[in-house]
Amino acid sequence: MRFDWSAWRALAPALCLALTLLVCPAWAQTSDNKDITIAVLPFEVNAEPSLSHLNQDLPKMVAEQLRQAGFTVVEESALKRHIASRKVQFLDLKAARELAVLTKANYAIYGSFSQAGESLSLDVRLVEAFGQEPARPLFVSKKGLTNVPLAVGELAMRVRSELAKASAIADIQIRGLAYLDDDVVLMRLGVQKGDPFDPSKINEELKRVFDLGYFDDVKVSVEDGSGGKILIFDVKEKPRIQAIGVLGNSGIDADDITEAMSTKTGNVLNLKVLAEDLQKIRELYRGKGYYLAQVDYELEQTGAAQARLNIVVKESKKLYISKITVEGVTTFSESDLKGEMALQERGILSWIAGGGVLKEELLDRDAAVIEDYYANRGFMDAKVSPAKVDYTEEGIVISYTVVEGERYKVGKLAFDGDLLAPEAELLKIVKLDDMAEQGEWFSREVLREDAKRLTTFYNNYGYAFAETDVTFQRDQEAAAIDVGFAMLKNQKVTLRRILIEGNDKTRDNVIRREILLADGDEFHGTKLQASKENLKRVDLFETYDIETVPTEDPKELDLKIRVKEKSTGTLAGGVGYGSFGGAFVSAKITEKNLFGSGYFVGFSGSFSGKATRFDFTFTNPRVWDSHLLFGLNAYYNDQSYPEFDKESVGTIFKFAYPIGYHTVLDWSYGVEQYEIDGVSWWSSSELLEEVGKHWSSVVSVGATRNTTNRDQNPNDGTKTTVTLSMGGGPLGGDNEFVKAVAEYHLFYGLPWGRDHIFHFRTQAGILGSLLGDDVPVFERFYLGGMNSLRGYEELHVSPRDGLTGDTIGGYKMFFANFEYLFPLYEEFGLQGVAFFDMGDSWGNGDSVNFDLKKSVGAGLRWYSPFGPLRVEYGYALDSIRSQGDKYRVEFSMGQNF
Repeated sequence: MRFDWSAWRALAPALCLALTLLVCPAWAQTSDNKDITIAVLPFEVNAEPSLSHLNQDLPKMVAEQLRQAGFTVVEESALKRHIASRKVQFLDLKAARELAVLTKANYAIYGSFSQAGESLSLDVRLVEAFGQEPARPLFVSKKGLTNVPLAVGELAMRVRSELAKASAIADIQIRGLAYLDDDVVLMRLGVQKGDPFDPSKINEELKRVFDLGYFDDVKVSVEDGSGGKILIFDVKEKPRIQAIGVLGNSGIDADDITEAMSTKTGNVLNLKVLAEDLQKIRELYRGKGYYLAQVDYELEQTGAAQARLNIVVKESKKLYISKITVEGVTTFSESDLKGEMALQERGILSWIAGGGVLKEELLDRDAAVIEDYYANRGFMDAKVSPAKVDYTEEGIVISYTVVEGERYKVGKLAFDGDLLAPEAELLKIVKLDDMAEQGEWFSREVLREDAKRLTTFYNNYGYAFAETDVTFQRDQEAAAIDVGFAMLKNQKVTLRRILIEGNDKTRDNVIRREILLADGDEFHGTKLQASKENLKRVDLFETYDIETVPTEDPKELDLKIRVKEKSTGTLAGGVGYGSFGGAFVSAKITEKNLFGSGYFVGFSGSFSGKATRFDFTFTNPRVWDSHLLFGLNAYYNDQSYPEFDKESVGTIFKFAYPIGYHTVLDWSYGVEQYEIDGVSWWSSSELLEEVGKHWSSVVSVGATRNTTNRDQNPNDGTKTTVTLSMGGGPLGGDNEFVKAVAEYHLFYGLPWGRDHIFHFRTQAGILGSLLGDDVPVFERFYLGGMNSLRGYEELHVSPRDGLTGDTIGGYKMFFANFEYLFPLYEEFGLQGVAFFDMGDSWGNGDSVNFDLKKSVGAGLRWYSPFGPLRVEYGYALDSIRSQGDKYRVEFSMGQNF
C-alpha cells in the first residue's frame, strides 16, 4: 500500500504538536529559551520523488517543535527573502552563518533528510551565528515514514539539549588564592556548576565574593569552554595574620581578649569578622565597667601578604552607677521606687557586694518594676519611659520618666457566666472586695491573684479547663475601677489513669504516695499543686512535671508524671573553722534513695579541737507508704564543755507524723552510755559528782508548725517548735529530769524593698527533776555565742558555782534575737544583718527576772561556693564573769568537696 502524502501534509502540523506534547510534555509550556532565536533553513531531501515536498515541510515541522520548546524562530518569509537576495544555491557552514546574522538569529539549523527503504534519517548542523562556537552535528534515525514526526521531535530535543549545554556553567575557577581554600569562595556563591549561565547575575556574584571580606580586589570574567561557560574569579587576598598583639590593656588580660576573638593567628584578615571582634572586646570591657573604653586595630606589614594585627585599647576608667533618677514622681518618694530596682547606685559597701555595676539587661526589667509598683497602688494608667543612660567621666547616670496618670480605688465587683456558687461565696475567695470595703487603692497584682483563686476554685470541683476572664471599667467620676469576673467552667473531668515515666531507679510507689490524686478521682487543682510541692520536697528528682493528657473521652484525663532522677548518693569531705570549736574536718557518705525506696542512710564523722563525733543514720520517711516516719541514729560523741568533757555512745529511735499541711508531731526514745571527766579537783561539787560512767534513758515528744514560704532565707511565715523530754524514772537510767523547750521564729518581709526581712526568734526552756535530785550539768541551759547571745563567749552565760565560779548551767532559760536582714548583693547571695539579742539563764530556785543580758551587732551572711559563711560582730551591753572584752567577732565556714 502506498502512503498518502497529501493527507500527511495536511495533518503534519497538528500531528507534530500532539506528538511533541506526548514525547516531551514539559517543553510544551517552557519559555526559558525565548531569548534564543533560531533560523531553520531548508532541508536537502534525498528520497523518492514523491517526498520532495519535505524540502519545505520539514523546516516548518522543526520550527513548530522549537517554538513549542520555547525558542524564538525566524519567520519563513524573512528567510526566503534573504536567501533570494543572496542568491544562495547551496547551504554550507558559511552560508548558514551568514543567513543567521542577516535574520538576527543566534543560531541556524540546516541539513538533509535521507530515505533508504524503510530507514530514514535527519543529518543536521547547529551553527552559532558569529563562529564563536564550533558547529554541532545532530543525527536522528527512525524506521518507517510514519515516524517522521517523532524524528523531528527528537531533533528539537537534541537542539534544546545542545543549546542548554552551551549556555550552562561548565566550570567555576578561583585564581589568586594563596592561603584560602577554593571552597571558601565556592561554597558561598549563588551559582554552581551545571546552572544556566545568566549574565545579569554576574555582578551579584562579584559582590557576594567581595562581601566575604577576605579580598582587597575581585574581578570576574567568562570564557567559553567545550562544555559551556567557564566562570573565572580573579581575587587579591588580604594579608595573612602572622601574630596578634594587644596594646593599651590593663583592666583585662590580653589572653582573655584574644580568646574572645574569632580572628586567630594564621587566618587571612577579614575586616567583617574583625569588626565583630572589636565589638566583642568592647562588650568585654563594658562587662568589667569600662563603658567608655575605645577599641580599634592597626596592621603592621611583616612580609609579602603577611601582617601583624594589633588590637589597640584606650581603657579610660571604670564607671559605676553614680546616680539613678525617676522623674515625674509626685505620689511616692523616689527612694521607694529605687528600692524596688535591681540596679543600684554605687555605695560604701558596693566593693563587697558588687553593687553599682550596670547590667544593661536589667534596664527594661527595672522600668517594668516601676510600672508594676504604680499599677499595684492604684495607678493603672501609669507609664514609664525606657531608661536613658548617660556615660560621663564621673559615672553612669540612669534616668526614667514616669507619667503617673489617674489613681483609682477598687470599685464594684460582679460575677457572671457559669457560677458554681452564690456571689456571696465567690466574694469570700477574692480579696478585691475587702479592699473595696476598706477604701484601698486598686492593685493589678491582687486582680491577677484573684483570677487564679477563682480558677483554682473551679478546678477543685473537677473543672480542669475552667477559665476566668477579667474585664474592668474605669469609673472616672468615682475614680474607681469596676471589675467583672466571667466564669467559664467547660467540661468536668475525672482522672482515668496516673502514668509515671522516667523513674529508672525509684519505685513507682515512692512517687505515687506523694500524689494526692488517684485513678478515678475528680480533678482537683489544689491537690495537683500540692502534689508538685511534694515531689519537690522529697528531693530525689532533678526535674519533675505533672501533665494533664486528653483521652478519647472528653470527660476523662490522664495524669502523666515525668521525672528525671538525680544522683542521690554523696561522698563528701569538709574543712572549716569556727570561732568556738576552732578548725575542724569532716567526712560523710549518704544515700537518700536506698534500693529506690526513698530510704535515707548515712555515716558521718567530724573532728575539731573541742569535739569528735561519729553518726550512723537511717530514715524511712513513709513507713508502709503511710505518713509515719521512722528513724534510727547511732552515735559516738566526745564533747568538751567549758568545765568538763563528756564522752558518750548512744542510740535514738525517732518517729514523726504530719498533722495537716504545716504541722508535724514527733517523738523519740534514746539510750546512752556516757562518761564525764576532765573535771579538775578544785571544781564545784556539782561537777565532781558527775565524774565517772553513767547511762541515760530519755523519751521526747514534740510538735513543729512551719508556715514559712521557703526553706532558705524565708521572708514570710512562722515556725514554732515545742519539745518535752523526760529522763529516768520509769524509764531507768542515772539521769532524772524533765525538760521543756519552746522556740518561735517570725519572718516578715518589710515594705521598703525585696528581701528586706525582719526576723524574730525566741526560745524558752525549763528544767526540773523527777525525784528532786540535781539534773546532770550537760542537760542544763548554757547561753552565749552565735546561736543565742552574740557578743558573749560561747556557753558562758550561765549560773555559776558560788565558791569556784564554774559555769554549772541553768534550770531556766530565755533569749530573743531581733534581726534585720537585707540584701547586699543578691546575685552573689550576700546578706547583711543587724541584730539585738537579749536573754539569760537561771539556776535551780532562782527567780526569773528580766534584767537580761543584752547585746547589739551586725554581720554578713553568705552562701558561698566554699559553704555557708557567717561573720558577726557582737557587742555585749552587760558584763559577766570572765567576759574580758565586751566585743566578739565570731565566724564559721565550711567546705564540701
